[in-house]
Amino acid sequence: MSNEFQDRVALVTGAADRIGLGFAHASYLAERGAKIVLNDLGSGTLGLVEQGFKPDIAEEAAQRIRDAGGEAIANNGDVGDPATAQAMVSSALEAWGRVDILINNAGVASSAFFPDIDADEMHRHVGVTLLGCLNTAKAAWPHMVERGYGRIINTGSPACFGNPIASYAATKSGLFGFTRTEAMFGQAHNITANLLLPAAISRLTEGLPESPFKTHLRDHFGAEKVAPVVAHLVSDQCTVTGEAFTVGGGKFARIVYAASPAQEIDLTMESVASGLTYAMDTSDWTPQGSTAESMVHLGMPPELEQM
Repeated sequence: MSNEFQDRVALVTGAADRIGLGFAHASYLAERGAKIVLNDLGSGTLGLVEQGFKPDIAEEAAQRIRDAGGEAIANNGDVGDPATAQAMVSSALEAWGRVDILINNAGVASSAFFPDIDADEMHRHVGVTLLGCLNTAKAAWPHMVERGYGRIINTGSPACFGNPIASYAATKSGLFGFTRTEAMFGQAHNITANLLLPAAISRLTEGLPESPFKTHLRDHFGAEKVAPVVAHLVSDQCTVTGEAFTVGGGKFARIVYAASPAQEIDLTMESVASGLTYAMDTSDWTPQGSTAESMVHLGMPPELEQM
């Protein structure tokens, strides 16, 4: 067994389910020497405490890691509450004196399709998916900056490309901008931030109706096939930052925002219609890495992009 993470401390949220992504990540790192603060609220997949609440699930998962020879501390708080993030960081500092890695994996599902969603549904997803990532990052950030080292993974979803569950798709999409921003501010401090779009059987996907799709997912898209990509991205040797990767079934690929060649238009809709044909041609697209790059692509002089 290798010890690449012997001196590293990792916080992993939503990490207690045996078949889930978070536990796969935590176990993979622990097997290679990392110390783990393992978080899981223990709620059902809808993020509701009254739905299948298991308050001891985080401790049970931490014990499985300890039984396998690793080091792990449990936290059963709600990542949507800033106090939970602070408690996770405090536990890491008290036990091991540092925080090196943050893997935001916690998420919630929904049974409501667009347009049959309401504000409560959207707020629940925002609370876990977006505020959860913000809270943990804010709690860990000053300690990473002080040490001049940090590795962050935020967990999105291929649902961001379009999904009937609008609340899930919308909040997962928001992680593109949030992760890019973390990466921008982290560059001066050797802190990387990358976005994971996993395709795997999990506590959330186990709730899907039985079907050939679900059987294939269960047989070929285990969470353990995602963990090596996450581990590399949070390792010392990887300095890639601000990127998104879709991962599953033993494969991974980079995902980018990209722009077609910019089309000249005048003040008529006809000029837009004429340029649209060329804009839809994907043969010569340019990756878009920031707001400034997008502005330059549209004609802003590079020397003015920061003004």
